[in-house]
Order: sequence, then structure tokens, then C-alpha cells
Amino acid sequence: MRLLFSLPLLFLSVACATPARLIVTADDTLTTVTSAATSLSTADVVVLGERHETPAVHEMHLDLLRALYERRGNLVIAMEMFDRDVKTVLLQYLAGMIDEATFRQQARVWPRYGTDYRPVIEFAKQYGILVLAANAPQELVHRVAMQGIDSVKGEKDIARETTAPEDEYWDAFVESMHDDGGAHATAHGGSMQFFYQAQCLRDDTMAETVVDHLRARRAAGDQPLCVVICGHGHSDFGRGTVARIKSRMPELDVRVLSAEVVEDVDDGIYSVPRTIGDYVVVAEGEPEHGSDEADEQPKTRTKTTPKPVAAVKVEPPVAEVPALPRNPEGMRPALGLMPDYADASGKGVLVSTLREGGAAEQAGIEVGDFIVNVGGIDVVDVQSYTDALDEQIIGKTITVRVRRGEAMVDLQVLVGSRTSH
Repeated sequence: MRLLFSLPLLFLSVACATPARLIVTADDTLTTVTSAATSLSTADVVVLGERHETPAVHEMHLDLLRALYERRGNLVIAMEMFDRDVKTVLLQYLAGMIDEATFRQQARVWPRYGTDYRPVIEFAKQYGILVLAANAPQELVHRVAMQGIDSVKGEKDIARETTAPEDEYWDAFVESMHDDGGAHATAHGGSMQFFYQAQCLRDDTMAETVVDHLRARRAAGDQPLCVVICGHGHSDFGRGTVARIKSRMPELDVRVLSAEVVEDVDDGIYSVPRTIGDYVVVAEGEPEHGSDEADEQPKTRTKTTPKPVAAVKVEPPVAEVPALPRNPEGMRPALGLMPDYADASGKGVLVSTLREGGAAEQAGIEVGDFIVNVGGIDVVDVQSYTDALDEQIIGKTITVRVRRGEAMVDLQVLVGSRTSH
């Protein structure tokens, strides 16, 4: 279900011109980093589900890390952004044994490392905080995406056990991956299954990394707080990595933060279900559309009741203007194409099939093209392509850049639609 919650016009007293807002999903109230950190510091695991390449979200996550460290100095950080096979390099850098240039090269840091993840690593280095390289090696993830989970049996640096059940996580994964809904699910079942297995391998490996570390520390009489940083798709609704942490160690108190991008944070509107997590970081940008959550409750618009929180200034009341979703309820943007989920070339998102008469075909996109930019947003894999697509407006013409052979081609595509269920 997609819910719209109207928030009072509130402004955080911070220097950033458009700071993110932190919302308590239980009652749709604006809170502060200080208040949230006090509550979260009693947990065993705090999962920061981020929207990649969203500066305001990264900034708030760093503020939360600092505040959590002040309240719970016994802190460890686990990051999706580092694969298990570079853990030694990561530890060497944190210990000051190698320089940053060497670390960046050998650790295979993600794009935008300097702006998005370096502040976390440097914070950890400054205060002697352990950072766990939590993810499965990308080479093995790609192998699973192409050949299935059996192709990596016996490999080190991945979870000892991994499963890919066709549950609600599978349903959400299929829905998010399919540009044209589920129409191609049967025809491309094998590829989709493998790609899902690759996703689950990441989840299980990150979960195992966290649980193995916490068990070892507890056996030694220590009980640290583990902060996990990962894409929100690995943690929303308590699925993915979160579910696999809980399945391995059910007694853990695990809290989840999601993230949403809206057009204007000062409008005080966010539109994800309460069940997505304990908190939502709402940041400014092009709004996202659709929801992975589907239940039988009626769609509602709920006014929040503000409660006093520190460092929050309440502006004088203003006339409320009804906020409408940028795309019709239940509809998500689509281009009329199917990506090749198993491609691991690193050139972009490979176009596998085109819907006859669809927007992509009409615009001149061809099977075999690699999509590298959608509406001004760079894409490097299917997940980033899906995120970029969800930022678009149905009925608007956008520029889609494709790599065709050695040439880059810009094409004008009229954004179509598909159902979000």
C-alpha cells in the first residue's frame, strides 16, 4: 500500500540549506538525530538503509553514527560497500599501515567514495572504530547472476549458507526489476532466478558477517552495537539482510532506517508505509514512486500531530495545500524494455528485449544497447537503473543515453507507465 502522510512545516536547525528530515514512522513525527540516537543506542543492530548517491542521506547517516558513538562507544560498523576479500586492506588502512591511495586502489572502492563513504571511513579511523567488509566479492556475485548459486559452492568470502525462497522478498524483487511488470517473468525465469540468487547471496553474506562478529564478541564478554550501512533494498520492511540477521540470531534487537527522496522537504510530505522501518530519512531530490508494500488497508492521508523535539523550529501555521503524488497512484514509470539481469560487463545496463511499439523502441533504443544514463542520472547496474527510472515522471520526455558499440547516443524517450503491483 502507498500511504501519504502530511507533516507540519518544520525546519531542522542545521547549516545545510536543504537538510534531510528524520521521521519516526510509528506516529509520523519529525525527530532529531540526538533523540533518535538515544533511542537507537539500546539496540544490538542498527541498519542504515541508504539511497545511493543522495548526499543528504549520507550526511544524516554520518551524524547518526557520531551521535551513536557518543552514546555507545562500543561500536562496530559493517558496510555493503566493501567485499570480504578486501577486509585485510581495510583493516590495514584503519590501522594506518597503508596510505589512502593504496587503500582506494586495492579495496576497489565504490564510485563517489570520496563524497559518500570516505567520511565514514575517516571517522572510524580517527576514533579506532572497527569496520567490517561485509559483502560478497563482486566477481562471485556476477558469477551467480549468470550461472546460479551452485557455481560458487565452496568459494571462500561468501556466506556458508544462502537461500533464495520465493517469498514476499522475491515478489518485491521481481516487481522492482521488471520494467514492464511481470510480463516477462516466465520467459526469463532462469535469468531472474539467478539474479535474485545473487541478491540473496549479498544479503546472507552481509548477515553472516554481522552475526559471526557479534557472536565472537559476546563469547568474549563484549556486547557492541553494530551499525550496518547498505542500500535500502536490502533492509526495507525487515527483509533481505535484516531477515537473514534475525534468522541467524533471533534474540537480536534490530532497528531499521529507510530513506526516501521527495521533491521538496519543506512540503513536509513523505509517502512510504509505516512498516518500511522504524525511521525514514526524507531527503530532497526528484521524488520516488511506487511501493514494495501491498496490504489490504484502505489508502489514507493522515495528518501528523507534532510533538516537541529538541533543535526543531516550528514555523507559523500556513494554509495546507493538498499534496498529490507526482505519478498516478499504483503506477510506476516504464520505458518498455527488459534489462539483461545476468550481464556483468560493467558497461551499463544491457537491453535484452523491447516491447513492441513501446517507448524505448519508438525512441530508437535497440537490443544490445547499454543504458548508461536515464534522465540525467547515471546508471551502472540494474538496481541503479531501477532507482533512476523511479525518479522519472510518467508522460514526460527524457534523455536516455546509450552505449552502442564504441559510440554514445542520446535518445529522447517518452516515459510510459506500468502498475506497481
